[in-house]
Amino acid sequence: MTDTIERGPGGGERFGGHGGTVRHGGHLHQDPGDAHLRFVVAEQKGVGRLVGEHARRRLIGVVLVVVVLLAGGGATWLATAALSSGQRQLAEQSMTRTGDDAAEAVDDEMSHYADAIADVASGIGATDDLTATDWAGMTSTLTADRLPGATSVAWVVPAKDPAVAATQAEWRARGAKGLTLYRTGTGVEHQFVIYMKSFTRLPPAPGRDLSSTPATREALDLARRSSTLAVGGAHISLRDRQLPVSEQQLTVTMAVPVLDRKGQFGGWVVMGVHGVDFLRSALAGRLGNAVNLQLVDSEPTVDRTLVRIAGGVPMNEPTLNRSRSIDVGQRTWRVDLQPTTALLGVSDRRLSSWTPVAGGAFSLLLAVLIGVLVSGRIRATDRADRATAALRQDIERRQAVEAELRERELSQLRELAFHDQLTGLANRVLFFDRVIHALRTHARDNDTFAVFFIDLDGFKEVNDQLGHGAGDAVLRATADRLKECMRESDTTARFGGDEFAMLLERLADPADVLLTADRMVAALREPIRIGSRMVSVTASIGIALNRPGDDADAILRAADLAMYEAKTSGKSRHVLSGS
Repeated sequence: MTDTIERGPGGGERFGGHGGTVRHGGHLHQDPGDAHLRFVVAEQKGVGRLVGEHARRRLIGVVLVVVVLLAGGGATWLATAALSSGQRQLAEQSMTRTGDDAAEAVDDEMSHYADAIADVASGIGATDDLTATDWAGMTSTLTADRLPGATSVAWVVPAKDPAVAATQAEWRARGAKGLTLYRTGTGVEHQFVIYMKSFTRLPPAPGRDLSSTPATREALDLARRSSTLAVGGAHISLRDRQLPVSEQQLTVTMAVPVLDRKGQFGGWVVMGVHGVDFLRSALAGRLGNAVNLQLVDSEPTVDRTLVRIAGGVPMNEPTLNRSRSIDVGQRTWRVDLQPTTALLGVSDRRLSSWTPVAGGAFSLLLAVLIGVLVSGRIRATDRADRATAALRQDIERRQAVEAELRERELSQLRELAFHDQLTGLANRVLFFDRVIHALRTHARDNDTFAVFFIDLDGFKEVNDQLGHGAGDAVLRATADRLKECMRESDTTARFGGDEFAMLLERLADPADVLLTADRMVAALREPIRIGSRMVSVTASIGIALNRPGDDADAILRAADLAMYEAKTSGKSRHVLSGS
């Protein structure tokens, strides 16, 4: 703090006090007149009165300054508090209303989709022998304009291994020309697409086995057991994986079971819905930039965000956040809303920020005017400067904290988007991107890379007998052992459940993959300690090498098929695709 020197009206420095004591020299004379003595006494009394009056006026001035400052500060605080309270009530009402509107809009839109496929299911149930012509007529009114966000609608039937050929022949006879059923795996009930209508630029994919996608299989099984609409978990669909990663969206599957006139189950009407397109259609014109919204698929063990819509810079007001739950197809979705700085209008924000400034400025103005009378102008100005500097530092500190929070949130979102939370490995999306990159770079240099698909044998028994906690421990131990078998430059990923994948790049000798696979099988065969118990799992590994003309889907599919061959031929072994 810098000391200041108070200056008088003439510009000179004033160091306080009123003159000094005037000393009078000379000898005392016995003058019969006492006038001079009375004059000295009167002068001393006058000086005393002046000093007392000056002190009184100074005290009055100080009291007035203090009163003005207290009164102005109190009035400013009351006005700011009243305005802030009113704005908070307005913001809370707005967030509550917005949350209700958003939840209602999502629920209404899902009901609209459900009604559309339920009508198709009713039509199929009333038809004795469904043909391709019947299907085309029943779905003719379903369009992308009517169902924005829908990717396709399909007729799906179940078939076990021995009945696949007969099922294919039956539906070819009903008009499904060229239908070929591509079953995935053996010993399971397959769920084949017979007829499909696409609402996107991707072509239909009849013949695909939907049982290979866990989220879709879950929806179909639930719909069949409950005889009503079911919605599956969010996932990247097999059709969307043909698109660039930047164009891929999380998809949810809606399934309605079809019962014939006798009440017998015959199949499902299935619709895929893109989360981003669906939510934007449902909330079109409802949110603006006042809130940030995310739609979350709530599951017993983990919440998965279907889509986020960013309206602007978030407000750091947790009490204004709102959440609404929606029951859709025997699942629970949650709509989370966070206010942005645009929730209140520009005029409201200016009024809120300028009210304390204006009140404080008015109080300081009066204090300065009174301070001029008591020579307190500089001290009042210093106080104002210190207050302004403190406010500026506070603003800069808050901005730095907000920037740090935003950067941390973005970093966490990137981590969640491309890595598995349980093991820390890359997830399916990142792995697919790495494979695409490897295709491009290895084709340019005529190099070889390999893709491994690993599925744990006996993992389900560990989960069933020891619980999911033990299962998670096995998955983490498996991830650690896989990384130990690889080079630092290779990519290890977890696809979900007990499925893992690995990418080995720049192979000096393609035959080395067999040595690596032997090492992995041996490493994963070693028992794993879970608390006081030892558990054992093994691994079935499928291997595929890149070949000219292959795309990412082809290589991954080849590795997947090789893995299934390893599993069906005895487990705890590896199979090289094409060998």
